[in-house]
Amino acid sequence: MSVFANEVNEYLSAIKNGDITQLKPLFDLVGNHMSYVARYYLTDKSYCDDVTIEALQKIYLYISSYEEGKDGYNWICRIVQNVAYNYNEITAKNSGTSELAVAATHADNDFTKHIEEKLDLLHAIDILEPESRELINLYFFLGKSFEEIGDEIHLNKSSVKRRLDKILLKLKIFIETGNC
Repeated sequence: MSVFANEVNEYLSAIKNGDITQLKPLFDLVGNHMSYVARYYLTDKSYCDDVTIEALQKIYLYISSYEEGKDGYNWICRIVQNVAYNYNEITAKNSGTSELAVAATHADNDFTKHIEEKLDLLHAIDILEPESRELINLYFFLGKSFEEIGDEIHLNKSSVKRRLDKILLKLKIFIETGNC
């Protein structure tokens, strides 16, 4: 592994072990890379900074799922890529209108509802037990199959699917009712 990759992994490990002061040095090291990845995947490049900041927040939110010793830089890039895809989806729905203009003129529009749903979902995921957050991260953010996840956590793929279905139901109930 390169010196760069080792340094990224060291920062991620430190953050995972509770040293949040390492977020800034990590960002100083990979921030430009994150911006480049965001620019590459975004259809509207003006959201690059927003995507980069949101991705950094997600890195902190999902740090418990980072597997020490694995390619942390790739893990970060996948997070940035997923956030960029979400922004593309939002801007496509709003026909290219800026988020600020949409929010200011249409408080009840799809964009505002989508953001509120995302915030509710992030809050609900944050409340989940660490094992449940790990399954969500492995499946939705890292794109692993049920079989790959099962191999990793020593379950068969149907058990992984059942657990994930239960977690998703729990998230749905929380978002609809506010009670997890």
